[in-house]
Amino acid sequence: MKKMKFIIAIFLFVLVISIIFYFFYKFTIYQNEKDRIKLEGIENFSPEELNEKGSYFLVYPADNRVSQGYTLIKEVLKSGEVVQEYEILDEDFRRASVYQKPNELNQLYISLFGEPVIQNWFYKYDIDKKKFNKMDIDYFNYDVGVGHIKHYGKDVLFETLVSHKTGTQNYDEESGDFNLSISNYSTKESWETIPGYEPTSEAVLQFGDKIMYAVSGTVDDDGIPINPSIAIIDTNIGETQFMQFDGKENGWEYYPFFVTNEYAYILGEQGALYVLDQELNVKTYSPFQELSDQDYYYDMDTSLLLDDTTALHMLYQENNGKTIPTLGLFSFDKEPTFTILENDYIRENYHYKFLYQDINNNEIYMVGIDENSDHLLVIHNETFELIHDIPVKFGHLLDMVIKN
Repeated sequence: MKKMKFIIAIFLFVLVISIIFYFFYKFTIYQNEKDRIKLEGIENFSPEELNEKGSYFLVYPADNRVSQGYTLIKEVLKSGEVVQEYEILDEDFRRASVYQKPNELNQLYISLFGEPVIQNWFYKYDIDKKKFNKMDIDYFNYDVGVGHIKHYGKDVLFETLVSHKTGTQNYDEESGDFNLSISNYSTKESWETIPGYEPTSEAVLQFGDKIMYAVSGTVDDDGIPINPSIAIIDTNIGETQFMQFDGKENGWEYYPFFVTNEYAYILGEQGALYVLDQELNVKTYSPFQELSDQDYYYDMDTSLLLDDTTALHMLYQENNGKTIPTLGLFSFDKEPTFTILENDYIRENYHYKFLYQDINNNEIYMVGIDENSDHLLVIHNETFELIHDIPVKFGHLLDMVIKN
């Protein structure tokens, strides 16, 4: 009987503690939400009018896949302490891919993702004014959407979700082929892609009167690309040709890397760098030849162009169950080279995502993500020395950082 009373007492004690913890947790969450500053529209958010100078705003856009129907912005100190939260209701703004190009370092181009919808707009963020601006796309007969807006060159280029001529992907059930379009927002011109040669999600390059993008080509029964290539649109006549640099049997993927007035740079999956002139003559370089073999010479969000001649770039190597990132500097001045940047802030088993360069504050922002803890690195944009290493939560949902 005593044993039964003891068990009941323990049960009641655990129950009471659980109820207290539950209500404490709910109250804390309620207080956090209650204390948030709520705004209508991302364009009405302006850090210049807000709190403590030197803090950082972490932007977590709305994402219904994780039951977050609003954009959450956390103002944090360099210690990671949250000093204020902002809840922004905006049906047009959600998970964001942020791109920056060296000829417009004060502007960020933002395309949206995360939901199966077609939206005829993208956003720009003005670093000088610290303001978001919605850019409507209104020159099509159909809703074409924005696949991504990662591009380099004088004009603003983006990839649509469907063909601009038909408003569909013109899907062929027998072959599985489909197509979409590449569009020039600046000139309001568009070009359909070739069915069976669908663009990848990598950058679109404007190279004189040519537009270049990567295609994965067809795949075999195992899903391995058979003949990936670079598509080149002649905008004068509207025709597309395809270039390969290793032969069809290799099946290497190609990544449009950067473009200047004189040269286009294409990075190969195996580490070769192909440099094309305006006549499409090709020179092949091996910028990584002094390094041991890497498993990933290119991955999404692993490059950041700093100016017309340099780029930060991350490599990854798998070694004895560990993932080893290597941060280096690409130079495109004369012969392309890659130099490792010695540092102690890049961590093993982390995947890093470059966000952008803030030239007004001489800072570069990058997010490190692993299974246990994430961090925001703030490094100097000239010396590449560490300024802050800020612990953050849910780094995979963090799409943008703004310095106050």
